[in-house]
Amino acid sequence: MKVSVLTWGCQLNQHRSEEIEGVLAREGYSFVDQPEDADVVVFNTCMVRGKAEEKVAGRLAQLAGVRRHGRPLLGVGGCMAQGRGTEVFRVCPGADFVFGTGNLAELPSLINRALAGERPVSLPKPGRDGEPLPMRRRSPTQAYVAVSDGCSHACAYCVVPFVRGPLRSRPLLDINEELLALAAEGYKEVTLLGQNVDAYGVDRSGASLFPELLRCAAEVGIPRVRFTSSHPAYISSAVLEVMADESAICEHLHLAVQSGSDAVLRAMGRGHTRAQLDETLRMARRHIPGINLTTDVIVGFPGETEADFEETMELLEEGKFGTVYAAVYSPRPHTRAAQQHDDVPRSVKRQRLEDVLCLARRTGLACHERYVGQSQEVLVEGYLPSKDLYYGKTRDFRTVLFPGKPAMMGAFVAVHVTEARSGGMRGFVEEAVG
Repeated sequence: MKVSVLTWGCQLNQHRSEEIEGVLAREGYSFVDQPEDADVVVFNTCMVRGKAEEKVAGRLAQLAGVRRHGRPLLGVGGCMAQGRGTEVFRVCPGADFVFGTGNLAELPSLINRALAGERPVSLPKPGRDGEPLPMRRRSPTQAYVAVSDGCSHACAYCVVPFVRGPLRSRPLLDINEELLALAAEGYKEVTLLGQNVDAYGVDRSGASLFPELLRCAAEVGIPRVRFTSSHPAYISSAVLEVMADESAICEHLHLAVQSGSDAVLRAMGRGHTRAQLDETLRMARRHIPGINLTTDVIVGFPGETEADFEETMELLEEGKFGTVYAAVYSPRPHTRAAQQHDDVPRSVKRQRLEDVLCLARRTGLACHERYVGQSQEVLVEGYLPSKDLYYGKTRDFRTVLFPGKPAMMGAFVAVHVTEARSGGMRGFVEEAVG
């Protein structure tokens, strides 16, 4: 049988889809890119924002409308399924089966039950991890390695602790074995993943063991090591010292600030202040000059005043972030903030979002203009047929587009930057470097 796996959400979800495909590959399934060509379509979903759920429902309705003779079967899994439960069948009436975030090994059985005419649902409470799952990695050169699952921080707006369970850090020995295997297979880049990746080990020892993990990852022989996503409450000078000391650790730090207002940060339950954010940003730049700092921001959180928003804009202006991922607040079920009155008008939220994006475009352009005329090491990731250009990332996670050849895929190339744009850069390849 042919399967197509559709993924929404974060890099952890992208990695989870590799596990979904690994479980199904073990059972003899093959894979197709176009869901219309599949016998089974698996939706690996996100519910961090309402818009992600709307996209899932829309795509599923579209596929349900064109299927013939009961194919493809449509299965909904991941965070939206875990959070909504059997309500998924109301939101997505074309769904044939539902599974959660922690029971991927059951997927073949659920598909067989759906083929037999059932509409099975399996949503065990997240929080217990079973045996490691097989994996069908989607890239021969770049790999994700999950170092933990779940989150115990419980920010007021975030549904992740409910749908993923509390923080559960993997044993360091297991992670090291996976990294060594990737190095032996010739992988050129690895990204360490966790909801709060820098909180790694807090559940095991009461303190973050992330500096130890990061140094271990830097020593296995993989040329580039990245990590995401970081929480400001756990980024320490020890983490930054490892980043500065180890040449394999890329000069990029994604630090989700969410707001620049102390009042909003308290209401969000973030566990840090604006002053601490400012000091962390200064500390990062002291340890790693030229580091690319990127961030997440939520606008329109309940109670956010115009003065609060101006403090966020001030933080973004002073922080000079290379990229800002901004979103309008939307109430999420099973969160504390959902109990509050959503009192910021929709029109105000939209305007604040546009203000943030406008500032982010201006800041991004200014950051990228500094690279014009320079040569940058780029790992070639893909090809854009619409532009007839290849693309890749610099060490500090900036996107570069350039003319190239298929043989460059997965290779390091030196690109001479000729043009800066707010979202990245353009240039031409000077030479292949590995």
